[in-house]
Amino acid sequence: MGWNDDETGSSSRRMAGLFARIVRLPVAAFIYSMEMFVLTLQGLQRYTNDGVDAITGGAQPASDGDGTPRRDAHASSNRQKELSAMPDTNLNDDMLKLVRYKVLFVKREYEVAFPEQEELVHDNMNDTAFVAWKIAEFVQQLGDTTMPSKWQMKNYPANQAEKPPDPIARKWKEEKDRGGERRVHWLPEADKKYLRVYYEVLSRYAREKFKHDEREVEVLEQIRDVIQGIGDKGAASGGAGGRGAGKVD
Repeated sequence: MGWNDDETGSSSRRMAGLFARIVRLPVAAFIYSMEMFVLTLQGLQRYTNDGVDAITGGAQPASDGDGTPRRDAHASSNRQKELSAMPDTNLNDDMLKLVRYKVLFVKREYEVAFPEQEELVHDNMNDTAFVAWKIAEFVQQLGDTTMPSKWQMKNYPANQAEKPPDPIARKWKEEKDRGGERRVHWLPEADKKYLRVYYEVLSRYAREKFKHDEREVEVLEQIRDVIQGIGDKGAASGGAGGRGAGKVD
């Protein structure tokens, strides 16, 4: 009998638990549906605010339902600032461009930035062509380039395995003995690969037309006038000849 009582009690408890779960199920479903409804309302409010800002040109960033600025708007703003802060390096146009640049030497322990310069560039070129142009120009002007103090202290480039031609070595010795300003004069071929160029376009200007174009137009107009003059004279001569022939007859 005791065993039957225990079984009956256990069955009752299971039935009671099952009934409780059946009762809680609609309540849980109702709570879940209300949560989804609230989330839907928040989404509608956010999209409505974005649409109003787009129409009115509002400067306020889009925000979530709790008023916190959305991360995508903040990231977009930061990206725009970064792009505006980047230097203009586009040389691919036919305008006259004022370019500021400096040559850099990036070999370890001998890093140096040479003095900044400016150049008016009228050619349409890419960055590779401009960098190659300025490096070649720099190498050609080493005899006029002041030796950086860092190189003088480290005895560069005289301390390299590749030695300069004898005339260059004599110039270095003369300048050192004289105690005046020293010039670079020469770089080892193996070290020219460490030359770099940093540059940015400061401004652009429309270019005037070529003078020879205007001159060409003037010459063409003169040729036209001459041809017209010859034609007018020929017509006048023909008319006079016709009148004379009539009188002879």
